[in-house]
Amino acid sequence: MLLWLGLTVAAGPYSIRLGEVARSSQELQLPAGVESARVARLLNPTGQDEPLPLALIWTPRADGRQITTGQQQTARKVTARLAGSATAPVLAADGRALTAVIAAGPADLAAHLKGIRQAATTVDGTRVHLAGPAAAQADLDGAFARTDSRLLAITLACVLLILLAVYRSVLMPLLVIAGALVALAAACAVLYALARPGRLPIDGQTQGIVFVLVIGASTDYALLLAARHREELAQQPDPAQAMAAACRATAPPVLASAATIACAMMTLVFSDLPAEQTLGPAVAIAMVCCATVSLTFLPALLLLCGRRALRPATAQRTGEDGRLTRVGRVIGCRPRRVWTGCLVLLAAGAACAPLLAQTGVPLHQALPSGSPSAAGQRVLARHFPAGTASPLIIVAPTTPHARGTREGCRDARRCGHRRPSRT
Repeated sequence: MLLWLGLTVAAGPYSIRLGEVARSSQELQLPAGVESARVARLLNPTGQDEPLPLALIWTPRADGRQITTGQQQTARKVTARLAGSATAPVLAADGRALTAVIAAGPADLAAHLKGIRQAATTVDGTRVHLAGPAAAQADLDGAFARTDSRLLAITLACVLLILLAVYRSVLMPLLVIAGALVALAAACAVLYALARPGRLPIDGQTQGIVFVLVIGASTDYALLLAARHREELAQQPDPAQAMAAACRATAPPVLASAATIACAMMTLVFSDLPAEQTLGPAVAIAMVCCATVSLTFLPALLLLCGRRALRPATAQRTGEDGRLTRVGRVIGCRPRRVWTGCLVLLAAGAACAPLLAQTGVPLHQALPSGSPSAAGQRVLARHFPAGTASPLIIVAPTTPHARGTREGCRDARRCGHRRPSRT
């Protein structure tokens, strides 16, 4: 137990630092062989983060009004100052909105967008909205930064309430949560060690799933071990021998459960999406940590606390036939009928898999409804055609002149040399 506590103290900070190495770049969202990913590698061979498109939208403060000529001139000056070039804003067909697409970020994206918004507010009589990939990324970063800690707190609170209802004591729920936190610290340390050098790139979604899964699985394994330990204490008075017998009886189902989840999630390595490919190994590592902590640290902790962690009257009631005991006897008497019925239900559910609609969710709908980028996207869609905030980049081959250039070949017909150009 002291060994695990020492490892937890050393690995505890990595639970927070794991978010620092979580990546949300496009390379984790798209398969490596698709056309857009190939173009991105061609234009950015170094792989460094590039500025993202940002749509600035101006609308009149008074509803029903149109953008005036003076407002267009002011917006043109603001856009030229922000973009570093004479980029002309585009007026909507109805004349009630004005937009300009510039580059923002990637460093200090939230602060950069705040400065852009302040500069855009100099256009008198207008409201300023931000939309596009840059605004959405800033809102996503803020949402994930709040989600990880909030998700962990809500998960622990729900587990604590369930354990209090089950055990009707304070000490046992705290011991179970302590084991879950030790497993979480161990899993985060291993994932951080793999993610920092880029061996296992993870994103915020993988981090959140690992958090919830580790807490839930550790709680399940702890309940199983505690129940078995309670039964063994009713048969033999020595706590050490009772815990040894409980560990021998609990290890097979715990290892089988962890292996089932790990193997099932490892099938995601065959996915086309890089984010899902890394999710499988991350969950498998987390399950190994859960099983290891549940079979080593938690037994030592329960043995140290002794019978104080259990309700006094529990051991006396183990001989009574409860509802779960009767269910277990029914299953034990008719095992073939039970697994056949379960197999039929699983087959019926699998038959409905082709009915799932794999259309995906647009980025602005995946954001919180009250986020600035979602509001800006609604304004943009109301006045401008689709794709305005995400300019299309076309890479096409160009043929050097027949007489040759410095960059091209002297004889283009014979050489067939082509140079890529960005439009």
